[in-house]
Amino acid sequence: MTASQAIGRRFDAVLATLLDRTNGSRTTLRVDLPALGFHVNDVAGEARQPEEKSLRGETGIDQRAVETVKWLDRERRPLIQDDLSATDVPAPAALIEIYGARAQMLAPIIVDDALLGWISVHYSKGARNWSTSDTAALDDAVKDVHAILAAAAA
Repeated sequence: MTASQAIGRRFDAVLATLLDRTNGSRTTLRVDLPALGFHVNDVAGEARQPEEKSLRGETGIDQRAVETVKWLDRERRPLIQDDLSATDVPAPAALIEIYGARAQMLAPIIVDDALLGWISVHYSKGARNWSTSDTAALDDAVKDVHAILAAAAA
């Protein structure tokens, strides 16, 4: 197993825990780590319910040009969206139309004062009021990803 595969499996484990804790539809991590072959235009890790489409290998969207990512880069805090049909920060149309997301939470991964990546939790069963335990689970996942990144850099 390569270092990239081992790190990818650790990312997947963090995302599986996050999926379980939030009862989400899909969780993803996008991160720029070129030395390990990761780029934000593809997911570095993913967990999803069986009925959900995977985002792995779907690289057609320039992720850093998306309004939600610009918001994360500017605000440097989680973006919580209870209803993607009624939000001031629009999600990519494909996320809604093709992948069925109706609500989402995004959290930035900040390293050396740069937006290195982000974690997403998508929910496809309708609008949703994310709870404090959901946002706490997202915060824990961010900490876990930071620990994986620190170990990889050591």
